[in-house]
Amino acid sequence: MPELRPNPKQRDIPNDAAQESANQAPEEVSNQARGHKANLSNPNTSEQSKKNSEKKLEELGGEDAFFSKDK
Repeated sequence: MPELRPNPKQRDIPNDAAQESANQAPEEVSNQARGHKANLSNPNTSEQSKKNSEKKLEELGGEDAFFSKDK
């Protein structure tokens, strides 16, 4: 019987995501924030998805996450 390969190391997704966003340009963070804000106002989006977007928007910095060239 062939030997099974071991399970790969599990990722720490929240921690990995935090590391990834630490290297993002302000424009990229702003684009993510705009997407989550759009999700909040979409009537076709589930309540669970809206709660997730609220949480992600706060993690990105809330209203301060939106990039403006005049800031």
